[in-house]
Amino acid sequence: MSGGTGKADAGPEPGTPRRPGHDENKAWKLALAGLVSGYLALSCYGLVTAYQSHVGQTSGVSASRAGPPTRTGANGGSSAGAKASRSPLTGGGSSSPRARRPAPRPLPVLSIAAFGPDGTSDGDNQGIVYRISGVSTDQPWYSQWYTTPEFGNLRSGTGLMLDLGEAMNVRDVRLLLGSQPGADIQVRVGNSLSANLPTAASLSGSPGGAVRLTTAAASGRYVLIWFTLLPPDGQGHYQISVYNITVDGTRLSSAG
Repeated sequence: MSGGTGKADAGPEPGTPRRPGHDENKAWKLALAGLVSGYLALSCYGLVTAYQSHVGQTSGVSASRAGPPTRTGANGGSSAGAKASRSPLTGGGSSSPRARRPAPRPLPVLSIAAFGPDGTSDGDNQGIVYRISGVSTDQPWYSQWYTTPEFGNLRSGTGLMLDLGEAMNVRDVRLLLGSQPGADIQVRVGNSLSANLPTAASLSGSPGGAVRLTTAAASGRYVLIWFTLLPPDGQGHYQISVYNITVDGTRLSSAG
């Protein structure tokens, strides 16, 4: 039996590097694959984040062009909606202002006539009515004098009939009277030459001088200034004096 002279297979000699085995190669490959996967994942995440940021900026620019953002008010509604409801141009919303009524102005008076209970036939001092036509206020028109404020029980009243030429909205009547107080005055408005027109305004115990009577939505062609009680004239009689009359109103087509 011959004995071998070689060395026993007891492993590599000390100091000799070991060659990587199958398990070590596999672990190294797995680690490398993990690093590559992580890098790819981080790169994709960065791309997605950058894209989303770009889209968000683009949307913000579009919104700013479309108009300013609405702010929520204390009652939960948006301020833009509130402004829209208050806008007079939209016509919507309960707070939209109503159309303004035209301001009254002095109306033209075609003619003035002294007027009694039976019309112009028994009007007082018809010949001096021109004095209150607006040309001059130096001389007044005045009624006949009576022994009592109630016309001595001879008639129910006396007055002046104004013709506006067409039906108008009469808002008020301004009178310039004599200085004596105590007259009772009515403003009657309608569309016929009658002493029985509807009463639109009245004043008891006028102070004299400048007087204004405001009507209650009256309209018509004729305005009758009707005196039912006369002031004293300072000479023991009762008589009314009128220097000027102005009727304020608007045309019917301009009614608000």
